[in-house]
Amino acid sequence: MQPKMVQRAAFTVMGVVGHFGSAGEDFGPLWNEYMTFHEQIEALSVGGGHYGVYLGADHAEPIDYLAGMVVHDATGAPDGVEVREVPEALYAVFACTFREIGPMYGHIWGEWLQSSAYEQDKAKLSFDYFPPGTTDGDSPIEIWFPVRSKSG
Repeated sequence: MQPKMVQRAAFTVMGVVGHFGSAGEDFGPLWNEYMTFHEQIEALSVGGGHYGVYLGADHAEPIDYLAGMVVHDATGAPDGVEVREVPEALYAVFACTFREIGPMYGHIWGEWLQSSAYEQDKAKLSFDYFPPGTTDGDSPIEIWFPVRSKSG
């Protein structure tokens, strides 16, 4: 599977942060915690959909993960949430279903990076985008993986 390449401007995500020992852990409880703030954050959001941002740019373990939504600014942020900026980056965007997230990351790390003209841009953050209506394992999602050219 070949990704689409997208240059994306910086944006701000508001939500809750969880600390995990590995990417294989269940992020579900963190998303449940996020849901306690959902209505307040959604009122400040722009663009719809939800974002799972990996705050460790190189995916080193342990992992800090932000579950939230894009907001215009942090004004009116409820107590108990965090706000982080995701810097501008060139992304390889991979489409898959919710249940295929793990295997798709396996493909990115194990195959695609080895054969592509790109390498991970470790100075940037990757994220998963869950469009409005993501409700089950068959829902389409996107993995946004920051890259730069291997040739410099």
